[in-house]
Amino acid sequence: MGSSTLLRISSGLLTFAFLARILGPESFGQFMFWFSVATLLGLVANYGLTPYMLREITIQEGRTAQLIGEVLMAKLLLASVLIVIVLTSGFLIDANFRYVFFALFVATLFDSLTELFNTGYRATNRYASETKIATYASIFQFLLVVIVVYFSPTVLSASLATMMSRILVSFITWKDQNQFLNGITLGSIQSGITKLKEAFTYAADFVLQSLMGQVDSIVIGSMLGLSAVGIYQAGMKIFQGCAQTANVLANVFIPRLSKTTHHSNTGNKDMHYVQICFITVGILLGLIMATAASPITHLVFGPKFSQLVALFPWFGLLFFIRFFAASQGVILTSAGLQSFRTYANVALWLVVFTAAYLLVPKFGLKGWLISLIIGNAFLG
Repeated sequence: MGSSTLLRISSGLLTFAFLARILGPESFGQFMFWFSVATLLGLVANYGLTPYMLREITIQEGRTAQLIGEVLMAKLLLASVLIVIVLTSGFLIDANFRYVFFALFVATLFDSLTELFNTGYRATNRYASETKIATYASIFQFLLVVIVVYFSPTVLSASLATMMSRILVSFITWKDQNQFLNGITLGSIQSGITKLKEAFTYAADFVLQSLMGQVDSIVIGSMLGLSAVGIYQAGMKIFQGCAQTANVLANVFIPRLSKTTHHSNTGNKDMHYVQICFITVGILLGLIMATAASPITHLVFGPKFSQLVALFPWFGLLFFIRFFAASQGVILTSAGLQSFRTYANVALWLVVFTAAYLLVPKFGLKGWLISLIIGNAFLG
């Protein structure tokens, strides 16, 4: 799983670095602004069903294909509602960006679908198969976006290329899973509604966790402008790429801890191990961001993004604090205490927005990062 995640991280970072260099801060800011809006809507379709699936597949052994089919129906129900809303409200968006938003919205829906299919690999320990598919997918996505944007360096071209790559990767992943699981049958509408009810606390917690990196663009764009969005999101892409290690650790530990806490009262040793792993990764990668700010900025994004150098130490501090909090969150999810995580994340964003109201007008992008640091420290 580490290999497949590394491939996705590398491909994603290279793709976004290429887009940033070709488009520049202003156009890249426009792309990332609408990408964030689309992703925020896509969070509803995702609904936190990945951690829900990982826990349920472990507990309900032998029902992997059936569970995937039922959750797939739940996703289709959510996606149908979202599509109707987007199509009916699309006329409110400026004509220059309407199709950019539509393309990126479709991309996020298919990305969510691929993530669902990937749970089948992780819950059944078929990490080699996931790595193989991830290799093909990463190479294909990178080449498609690079070729299209190289010959047509516009925000719309980048959006359409992103959409096509996500659709094809989702189809490839579904075909591979379908063969191994002897056919994934779509669940009934009633089973989909049942899954939505069961996973509600996962959905609320997932949305609240995923706001970071997405709602940022809305706040920064409205307060500091789209060029600032481009600068900030360039740094956030490095942050999020490194933060994928949290998903690796969570996908490995949630099934293991879920089985321990579900069948016995033991597991303290595993919980301590989870905390040590998360905190160690947080310290190491956070220090790299803080100390290698200048080479990272100039090698990856180029001189147009020189403002990032002063921001990366703050990204590094945020990374460490975020991972400390995440270690506790994995334990809560594994123990079935998802509702507590949800309330805690509500409090997190109340703290962040309160701090941002005071700090962003005075310190700009640094003020937003400090607000996130304060909020995540409170969460931890």
